[in-house]
Amino acid sequence: MSSSVDTIPDSHGRDGRGPGAGSGGEASDLPDLQPSHLVAFALVAELGSVSLAARRLHVVQAAVSAQLRRLREAVGDPLCHFEQGHVHLTPAGVELRKHALRVAEGVAAAREFAWRLQRRIEGRLRIALTVTIGSYYLPCPLVAFQDRYPGIRVEIETGSSREIVGRAEAFDLVFVEEPLEGRPPPDYVRKPWIEEEILLVTPRESRLARDFPKGVALGHLQGEKVLWREADSGVRRAVERAFSALRIEPPGHVELPSAQGVIEAARAGLGIGFIATSVLPEEDPGLAALRINPPEGLWWSLAILAPPPAQRSAGAAAFLALLEQIPGRMARGGIPAPKGG
Repeated sequence: MSSSVDTIPDSHGRDGRGPGAGSGGEASDLPDLQPSHLVAFALVAELGSVSLAARRLHVVQAAVSAQLRRLREAVGDPLCHFEQGHVHLTPAGVELRKHALRVAEGVAAAREFAWRLQRRIEGRLRIALTVTIGSYYLPCPLVAFQDRYPGIRVEIETGSSREIVGRAEAFDLVFVEEPLEGRPPPDYVRKPWIEEEILLVTPRESRLARDFPKGVALGHLQGEKVLWREADSGVRRAVERAFSALRIEPPGHVELPSAQGVIEAARAGLGIGFIATSVLPEEDPGLAALRINPPEGLWWSLAILAPPPAQRSAGAAAFLALLEQIPGRMARGGIPAPKGG
């Protein structure tokens, strides 16, 4: 028998009843045979030892013994006996071993098929994204993807959201900052990805930090010098739209090319900045991070532009599936946006 046989979970509930139990609480006449028990039995029969079978299955010996005991209870006849630590099959055990071998071989074949299916995807995955997304949001998912699909070569190109949206058809997936600028191809699907809060950063000893420790309204920022990101920044566009909705002229500004540049300039007292939560350092004794327009706050979002499902490459489909499987927060401070698209 193939040495790739492994355990599979029992379908027993807490009461020990499996699929052989009737729906109305009445026991079925059919024996409650669990595939994992048959796999363990086949391996014990092959190796002639419970301890060797346990070692092969990477479980404790007591676990294999329990599986054999449950199998014996389900069948109703002794299947084996032990002499000087060696397993000897009874006539019933010899017959059941034939069926158990087929189950074990089927499990091994299924595992081999799943392994090959997972790694059959080859080729390349072409991704376009902004510098902010590439620096703070995608590194961990990309590492996980390359570990899972080593046969796919990932190619990444960075640019502003406007630039990469205009060239979306050259890529398998495009990660953009919203609000979206530019028009994607008409058949492309917009998939919401991450939504998180924008915070105002200012020196901890500043007037704003002193007067508004629980958050500041945009109306209180008139006359402040703002450390803006470049014009294509999604955070900047979201803040400017919020000012416009209140019919407030955005404060004067100094433009900086990176989120880290905004943080350092704010720490030095050159002005206030607007930064997405995931970009902020977890602890910074010299910097205060204030909510904007509490209690609602000010939020921004990231999205993915993808071809329709029928036109997606295998790599793009696999990466999107991986992103949906990653539990919890996609980035520190970020939360998955509602699914759609």
